[in-house]
Amino acid sequence: MKFYTSLLVAAIIGATLLFSCKTDHRVKISGTVDNLEEGDVLLFKRLDFTSETLLDTLYADENGSFSYIFKKGIEQPGYYYLYVGNKRVAALILKKGDVVTFHTTREGKVSNLEGSYESELLQQVNEGYYTTSVVFDSLYTLYEKATGKEKEKLSIELGTLFVKYKQESIRFLYQNPKAFVNTSVVFHSFPGQLYVFSDTRDAPLLRRVYDSLYLDYPLSPYTMAVRDRYENMERAMHMEQALLQAEVSDFPDICLPGIGGQTVCLSDYKGKTILLSFWHSTNVQMRLDNQELIELYERYSPRGLEVFQVALDNDKTAWATTVRNQSLPWVSVCDGQGIYSPAVTSYNVVEIPTFFIINKYGDIVSKENNIEEAIKQVKRLF
Repeated sequence: MKFYTSLLVAAIIGATLLFSCKTDHRVKISGTVDNLEEGDVLLFKRLDFTSETLLDTLYADENGSFSYIFKKGIEQPGYYYLYVGNKRVAALILKKGDVVTFHTTREGKVSNLEGSYESELLQQVNEGYYTTSVVFDSLYTLYEKATGKEKEKLSIELGTLFVKYKQESIRFLYQNPKAFVNTSVVFHSFPGQLYVFSDTRDAPLLRRVYDSLYLDYPLSPYTMAVRDRYENMERAMHMEQALLQAEVSDFPDICLPGIGGQTVCLSDYKGKTILLSFWHSTNVQMRLDNQELIELYERYSPRGLEVFQVALDNDKTAWATTVRNQSLPWVSVCDGQGIYSPAVTSYNVVEIPTFFIINKYGDIVSKENNIEEAIKQVKRLF
């Protein structure tokens, strides 16, 4: 009898474990949305990197309450959004087994969020990111209209704001090394493709983020995206080192359409000290860099400096407009092929901005990805 009792207990335990395994991946969300109007529809979407996939249409009761269950569960953590029409009112990070409740408003103010620590961190990150972006946009609008000392003052404020946000992001990454939300933090950018982590010197930090995430989420495509990011940075660093160590007796020529449509060649300026710059006209930080280059150009062009600036834009009209609006005094060229421009291949450009300093003898003496370092290298030649 004891034998059969033991078998029965074992069977019950086994069934319980089996049931737990089957339901472990099930995820449920529920909550309320304030001030819903008649006809409002709730849309629940999943972020797939650069696009969003509609998972289901939800209907709330007269109190604004709703619920949703992932019948097939979730294998990998991901980002999920709740919309009222076209307005996003909640952002969540969901993992297998999560049972999440929250309250939100039509304006997207989330409160009483329970059952997902990752989603709580996401609210914290998004709030800081949004607040900084609003201030940055406001300052840059003023910057574009300003002149003289006021423009210089705003330039410093923009730089200070950017550095402060980057420092706060680094602090967050170190304080929350295993947080899945870090897959979002490392890709934050401000308008104009100004990425917070774009310098090749950020590679060790991103490697650390990847190593921490890989322990818990080795199969997540977001973890793989972080890996690809830091590997690209490391390759860029290796290329920079190889270029600096190589003995280059002459620079590869570039012949591209100028601002007036005429073909301009880099070799036309051989015998001068050349700052070869690769940039993108829609990037806010790179437009700010141009202000520093203008000061450098005005000081050293009478002594033989030429700036040859290659834009990796696809929209040549937008590029030409930016060049004219900024009154750039140097050689500006663009073929509209973006990253597929032959100039990119000739100089192994893997990120922008990239600056090559060529001395009057035709030797490439330095490659930089930072405007301040590029300016220092140019000044050393005069």
